[in-house]
Amino acid sequence: MHTTALPTPRSWRRRASVLALVAAATLVAACGSSTANGSSTSKSSTSTSSGTSASANQVDLKLIAYKPAKLAVSAGTTVTWVQMDPGAHTVTSGTVAQGAAGVTEAPDQRFASGELSTGQSFKHTFSEPGTYRYFCEIHPATMQGDITVR
Repeated sequence: MHTTALPTPRSWRRRASVLALVAAATLVAACGSSTANGSSTSKSSTSTSSGTSASANQVDLKLIAYKPAKLAVSAGTTVTWVQMDPGAHTVTSGTVAQGAAGVTEAPDQRFASGELSTGQSFKHTFSEPGTYRYFCEIHPATMQGDITVR
């Protein structure tokens, strides 16, 4: 007679860990499945970079977030956003309102990167003092940031 041993708690934990990793990878891979407005202003540019070093005026697009989400710079400063996630993100000036009906995007046309793939960057020079809010058109509910220009 053949008997089958029941899985041990350790093997269940291992299986649960593998399933969690597969689910996380699937979620991250799904982040790049949308389109965005490709317009930009004359003070903005998009480029591909193979290894940008971090600077005080850099915002990383990483783990479905802008890091840092808030940045203060002097007028005349060029800020660089570097897309480090798999998939795609955008840097779009404007605001996002969240309410019972869902998320409402309100781009203000000051700057827009279009879709940035992994390794691409976007630059914008801020000439006038003020607060400039921005968001990701693909993930507007979770990716928002602002630049304060003094």
